[in-house]
Amino acid sequence: MAAKLEVIEAGDKFTHVALRGRLDASGVEAVEAELTKETFGRRKPAIIDITKVDVLVSVGIGMLVKLARSMHSHAIIMGVVATGLSKENLERLKIHTIFPVVATYEEARQTLMLE
Repeated sequence: MAAKLEVIEAGDKFTHVALRGRLDASGVEAVEAELTKETFGRRKPAIIDITKVDVLVSVGIGMLVKLARSMHSHAIIMGVVATGLSKENLERLKIHTIFPVVATYEEARQTLMLE
């Protein structure tokens, strides 16, 4: 299944989006521009849920890191909600040094101090 992006919430305080499908080369190509527009483009903190991502490979991780660095350069924070193999891979790569990787939406809100 090709990657898809769903905007869950786009409020005054933050943006919450969910990615589904495969974040391989074709999946990243399908969602990267829209993800950037809906997160960095809004200039609000962002929560990106990847719990429904079936495949997360290096190009998908690279897209998330690039987005986080762009957001950080404008003093905007983001966090990723991940479980299973995706979370394990991000932890193994120490991605949490770039952006927080948590297991639940509630934990993301707390970590990003959006409560």
